[in-house]
Amino acid sequence: MKKKKLLVTAATICLTIAAVTGCGKSAKTIDANALATSLTNDIAYTESLEQVSEDAISNYVELEEGVEAVMYMSSGSTAEEVAVFTAKDEDAAKTMQSNVETFLADQKGSFKDYIPEEAARIDEAVVEQNGNYVVLCVSGDSDKAKEIIEEAFK
Repeated sequence: MKKKKLLVTAATICLTIAAVTGCGKSAKTIDANALATSLTNDIAYTESLEQVSEDAISNYVELEEGVEAVMYMSSGSTAEEVAVFTAKDEDAAKTMQSNVETFLADQKGSFKDYIPEEAARIDEAVVEQNGNYVVLCVSGDSDKAKEIIEEAFK
């Protein structure tokens, strides 16, 4: 009887620890504006990137309900852009990542015929989903973008 009680107690403790720690994964909160600013300022771009108004972002990327977004884009003669989307949860973020990938496919189709080198730049785009965040960076330095994103989520 003591063994059974001990096993039940041990199992309860393990389940409690797993529930509290999220099985070893903890969601990190980041400053989406700071990350977007870092991606915009710490990478060299061909053109200046301008912030897109929050209302206008949905003209480019389908936003899921409750998603907050910050986005910077070039004038349109390059495919360069930066965006950070903050969803209400990880499932919504996964849907947002799909929406971002659809946006990039549309962008690539637009650039393919009239500025092919920009379509190639889109192929090197960084799209990262981490917790309830989705980060997009289309630049000439994908390695630097990945480094900045990784640092933000440490």
